[in-house]
Amino acid sequence: MKFKHRKKSIAASLISFVVPIIIIALVVISSIGYTFSKQIIKRQLDYAMNTKIEETAQGITTILEKENGLANSLAKTVEVNSDLLKDKDYNGLLQNYIPMYNETFGMGIWFEPNAVKGKKQYAPYAYKDGDKVTADDSYTTGDLDIWTTEWYKVGSQANGGWTKAYADPSTNVSMVTTAYPFKNQNGNLMGVVTVDVDISSIQKLITEANIDYDGKAMLVQSDGVLLGGVDENRLTKESILDDKNSSLVTASKYMLANKTGKTEYTADNEKYFYYFSTIPNTDWKIGISVSESKLFDSLNDLLRIFVLSGLVSIVLVTIAIVIYSNRMGKTAKKYSNIAEVVADGGLVNEFAEKDLTRKDELGDIGRSLFNMQNNLTDVINNFQTNALSIDDHAQNLSSFSQQMSATSENVATAITTVAEGATEQHHKIKSVNSGLNQFGTSLDMMTQSINDVDSSTNSILSMANESSQEMNMMMRAFESLNTTFMELIERVKSVELNIRNVNEMTEIINSIAEQTNLLALNAAIEAARVGDSGKGFAVVANEIRNLAEKSRESSDKIDSIINGVSKDTTQMVESAEDVNKELLSQRGQLDTTIHSFEEIINAVEDISPKIKEIKDSSLKIQQEKTAIMEELDHTGAIAEDVAASAEEISASAEEMSASIQEVSASAVSLGEMTYEMKSKINFFKLKKKED
Repeated sequence: MKFKHRKKSIAASLISFVVPIIIIALVVISSIGYTFSKQIIKRQLDYAMNTKIEETAQGITTILEKENGLANSLAKTVEVNSDLLKDKDYNGLLQNYIPMYNETFGMGIWFEPNAVKGKKQYAPYAYKDGDKVTADDSYTTGDLDIWTTEWYKVGSQANGGWTKAYADPSTNVSMVTTAYPFKNQNGNLMGVVTVDVDISSIQKLITEANIDYDGKAMLVQSDGVLLGGVDENRLTKESILDDKNSSLVTASKYMLANKTGKTEYTADNEKYFYYFSTIPNTDWKIGISVSESKLFDSLNDLLRIFVLSGLVSIVLVTIAIVIYSNRMGKTAKKYSNIAEVVADGGLVNEFAEKDLTRKDELGDIGRSLFNMQNNLTDVINNFQTNALSIDDHAQNLSSFSQQMSATSENVATAITTVAEGATEQHHKIKSVNSGLNQFGTSLDMMTQSINDVDSSTNSILSMANESSQEMNMMMRAFESLNTTFMELIERVKSVELNIRNVNEMTEIINSIAEQTNLLALNAAIEAARVGDSGKGFAVVANEIRNLAEKSRESSDKIDSIINGVSKDTTQMVESAEDVNKELLSQRGQLDTTIHSFEEIINAVEDISPKIKEIKDSSLKIQQEKTAIMEELDHTGAIAEDVAASAEEISASAEEMSASIQEVSASAVSLGEMTYEMKSKINFFKLKKKED
């Protein structure tokens, strides 16, 4: 089977695979380089612009500080020497101070009302007029209310300050004024000194600032009024917040709201970076704008170089791939032709030595094709040799299978007879096994009955032993009780004897009491005879008689109690003797009961060994029955296995007969296949063997 497909050269495959990878790599490298370079340029720009802003701001600050110092110096001079200075002296001071700095346009000394004697308003002023300084007394003689002006209000503050920029109407010069106060000896405000700074000098500083990437600087007030970086006709007259470019206005608002920073705006469809900072003490804002296109001009040139280099690299790589793939293609084409010849049965291809000794994958393919051709040649030669042998064996196999078929039929007949006999034997064994099972059931019932009798006997023996033990314990209890009653009787008799002794003692006490009473009576009589001398003795005798009377009464009561106790004791002794007689009677009955239990125990002990012998015999019969049943089961299983094996052998014989027939048919088919294989082998063209 041949496959049809569209042909694609190695060069095209390599180019379609390698070139896109190179393009992607170049794009990634160029993008990374462009982005990284852009970040570096931005950082450098940030540093350069911030440095330039600080440099320009420092220049402006220096100018303003010089002018502020000039006002401060003149104010201190006036403050110290105000009592000594005359009109011409003030003009002389102004003439001397104004030429000190080029940025100074004019200076004035503005006194408080009536601060100078004879003058309500006194304000000497001078300004530069070309190369000379001109004095101006119009502020002294004029009607201008100098004390309401911005510069006077600013100068009246403790540390003075700066006014907003303005255009002087008389000279048409854009300027800004710094004012500083001076005071009298009492510390009260006496006036202010002003220094007018020509903004054009600051404008020149802004204009001449050398900024990279064609950047432009701009100076504005805190309210947005332009102070530098624009045409002079716009200075102090226009506000950056009124510009037509809304993007610039937005950026300017951000600048005015922050002391320092960076923002962006667009103008004429071009993006600008806007850096700004604040001038100290004035809140002026200096800003520098740089065009993004000017900033990245060199970077765009670098990107173009990257792209051009990439294109040249791709062309060179493509040419190298085409040259190398053409070399590979020739060798691959040669191997393809050899493979097609082998597919058509040709095994006579020639291989060049240089192709077989190559060190690359094409060399591996050439060596593999060479080995494949040699191996196929050996296989075909073996097939040709073995085909004849297979044909002979197939004929022998067909003859042998016919003989085996006849033998298997005889084996099947004999095995069928064996299977029938084994089946009949198995049925008889089952009948015997059933009878033994019935006998086993009866034997199990008898064994169970014997076990029940044995269990009952053991229970009776146990109960008899326990009852005998309890009777013996009861006998011991009766004996103990009898002993206790005997002791009780003896003690009661002892109590009765003691009561009699007490009774005798009470009789003695009664006799003593009667005698004492008689003696007390005689003593009372004798005391009466004596008279008054025997009254005390008579009283004592009377008390003794009373005590003797009470002793006799107590003795009578004791005698009465003892008589009652004596009667109770006599009854107790009689009752104890009756109980003792009853105990003796119960002991006799208990002896009879114990003797009966002993006879029961002896009878049970005699019957227990006989029951055990019957039980052992039953167990032995049960074991022998089990062994017989196991032998019968084993014999039945053997018979059943024999029958099953016979059936299996019979079936196997039939299957073998069928298999032999299949083998015979396969032998015939093998002969046909051998013939067909010979014709297929002849398809291959082999080299002739050299003799």
